[in-house]
Amino acid sequence: MTLMMLHNLLPLLIVAFGIVLSLLLIAWHRSQKIILIFTLLIFACALLASISLPININESVQVTALLKVDGYGNFAVILVLLASMAVSLLSSKWLTNSLEVHDEYFVLIQLVVLGAGILVMSDHFAALFLGFELLSIALVGLVGYGKNCQFSVESSFKYLILSASASSFMLLGIAFIYSQTGSLSFAPANIDSDYGLFYQAGMLLFLVGIAFKLSLAPFHFWTPDVYQGSPVPITLLLASVSKVAMFIVLMKYWFSQSYIFSEHNGGEKMLLIISLLAITSMLVGNALALKQQNIKRLLAYSSIAHIGYLLIVLLIVSPQSIELAWQGALFYLSAYVLATISIFTALVLTQAKNDSAMMQIKDWQGLFWQHRSLALLIIVAVLSLAGIPLTMGFIGKFYLLNIAVQAQQWWLIGALIIGSGIGLFYYLNIIFIVFHTGQETNSNSKEHILPLPALKFMQKLTVITLIFLGVFWGVLPDTLSELFAVK
Repeated sequence: MTLMMLHNLLPLLIVAFGIVLSLLLIAWHRSQKIILIFTLLIFACALLASISLPININESVQVTALLKVDGYGNFAVILVLLASMAVSLLSSKWLTNSLEVHDEYFVLIQLVVLGAGILVMSDHFAALFLGFELLSIALVGLVGYGKNCQFSVESSFKYLILSASASSFMLLGIAFIYSQTGSLSFAPANIDSDYGLFYQAGMLLFLVGIAFKLSLAPFHFWTPDVYQGSPVPITLLLASVSKVAMFIVLMKYWFSQSYIFSEHNGGEKMLLIISLLAITSMLVGNALALKQQNIKRLLAYSSIAHIGYLLIVLLIVSPQSIELAWQGALFYLSAYVLATISIFTALVLTQAKNDSAMMQIKDWQGLFWQHRSLALLIIVAVLSLAGIPLTMGFIGKFYLLNIAVQAQQWWLIGALIIGSGIGLFYYLNIIFIVFHTGQETNSNSKEHILPLPALKFMQKLTVITLIFLGVFWGVLPDTLSELFAVK
C-alpha cells in the first residue's frame, strides 16, 4: 500500500474514520444535533477529498486487487455524498417530532455511504460483495427505523428477504464465473477464452442479483411496499445512493467483459437479456404508476422505469462507445438524483407529522397558491423526471436516445418513447393538482411548512441546477470530458 493509493482512497478513509469517531462520540455524549453536524462534516470533508482528486480515465489507480479508483468511481462517490448530505438534512426535519435521540440513525447512514463507496470503486467480486452487504445490512435497519410508521416492520422484513435473495443469486453466479475463469477479478487475464454454459449461467445469476437491488421488472415487486413503509429520507436513500452505487458497479463489471463485443461466450444472448429487462422495466414501471395516487408508491414505480431507461447504455456495439456510455449514464444519474432529492424534500416538508405512508397526490392540491417556492420545487423536479425540454432530464434522455440510435436498438427506442409518453400523464397530473384549487381544503398550510435554512438553500440550489444544466447543458458534459479525457 503506497501513499498514492492511500491518497486516492481518502474519501472512503474519511468516511470509515468518521464512523469510528461517531461511535466514540455517541459513547461520550448523546446529542442528535451534534451527531447530525458531525455527519455532515464527515460527508463534506469526503466530498472535498473527492473533488480534489485529479483523476481521469487514463490515470486510474489500482489499489491492491480489490479496488480501482478512476474518474467514473470518483464522480459516483461525489453523487453519493451529495445525496447523503441531502438525506441527513431531511432526516433532521423528519426526526423533529420524535422524543428519542437518534444517534445510531446517522451512523447507519454513514455505513450506507461507506458501502456505496466501496461498490463504485470495486474491481473484484470480493470488494463488490463486501460493499453490497455493508450497504444492504445498514439499509435494513434504516428501512424499519420509523417505529410509528404504519408499514415499518413489513417493509424492513421485505427488504431483508430481498437482500438475502439478491446475495444468494449473486454468490451462486460469482461461484459459476470463478469455476470457469479461475479469478474473482472483474476482468480476468483469459477473458477471451471460450468458457461455455457455466459462465453464461453465472453471468445470468449475477445479473438477477443486481436486478433485485435495482428493482428491474420482473424483480420489482418489493419496491412499492418498501418505498411506502420506509421513512421519507430513507426512501430517498434507497432511490438515490443505493441505485447509483449498484448501477455504477454493474457498468464497471459489464464493460470489463470484452466477450460482450465478440461472438463467442454468448455475448449476444446477454445483450438480448439486458434489452428485455430494459423494455419490460420501462413499460411495466410507467404502466403501474399511471393510476397510482400514493406519492411514494408512484415514485417507486417511476424509479423502475428510469433504471430501465439507463440500461440502454449497456447495449453499445463497440469498445469505442464506452466513454460515451459512461458520459450519458453519469449525466442521467445526476439529473435523476437531483430531481429525486427535490421531490423528496417537498414530501418531507409537506408530510403530516412522521407518517407519510398514506400521503396522496391530492394532499398537494393548491400548494402553488399557499407555498410557491415549494410548489416550484415539485414542478421543476417533475418536469425533469418527465424529460421536458429546458431541464436536465430532457438532456439525459437525449443522451440515451443517441446511444440507442448508434447501437440500432429500435425496439428500445420505441419502448423509451412509449414509456416516456405514458409517464407524461402521471407526471403532469401532479403539476395540475399543485395548481388546482377546489372545494377540498389542503392541510399543507404555510404554518405547517417551516423548512430549516439549510433546507431552503438546498431547495433553491436544486431548482437552479436542474434548470441551468437543462439550458446550458454543455457545461457538465465538458466537465466530464475533461475529467475522463474523452476524445
